[in-house]
Amino acid sequence: MLRGNLSTRPFYNDRTVTVAIGVLALMVLAMTLFNAGAIYTLAAERREHRERAAADNAEATRIRTEAQGLQQTLDRATLARLAASATEANRLIEQRTFSWTSLLALLERTLPPDVRLTAISPRLQQDAFQVSMAVIARDLDYIDDFIIAMRETGAFYDVAPTEQRRNDDGTYRAVVVAGYLAQPVDVAVPEGGQP
Repeated sequence: MLRGNLSTRPFYNDRTVTVAIGVLALMVLAMTLFNAGAIYTLAAERREHRERAAADNAEATRIRTEAQGLQQTLDRATLARLAASATEANRLIEQRTFSWTSLLALLERTLPPDVRLTAISPRLQQDAFQVSMAVIARDLDYIDDFIIAMRETGAFYDVAPTEQRRNDDGTYRAVVVAGYLAQPVDVAVPEGGQP
């Protein structure tokens, strides 16, 4: 038996083919509509981002213009005076926080019995304390012992006598200058309760 289709209509079931083509056409149409919606949404977002970027650029230009205007109206002399005043205020604050108790307790521990301290003058120089001390001793060796003891504490650095002279009574007067690392010092309290 021959199984060939010699008719003018090659499909036996035209409806199935028509329905399949219709479903395929509907799917293509649905995908086209989905893509068109996505393109429209993305175009709207792009337009919104462009508008936001243009607004940000306009704001940046406005701020730059205002900054240039402020820089031109800025009085450099007044600004320099304000900076100097702020520096002076900071120095006064640092001097106010200087602990005399810590310094004197440290000097009391390092001062040899044969050396007398007659004057102390701390001052702030370039964010560091410089301490100048006038001392009197019977011998220059005692002053050297005092300088060595100060260096060994770790709180003083660059310790050196700036001037030394012999007094009429045979004692020696010296001015010792040292850098001082202002830090709290533990002061031992004796049994009597007084430091």
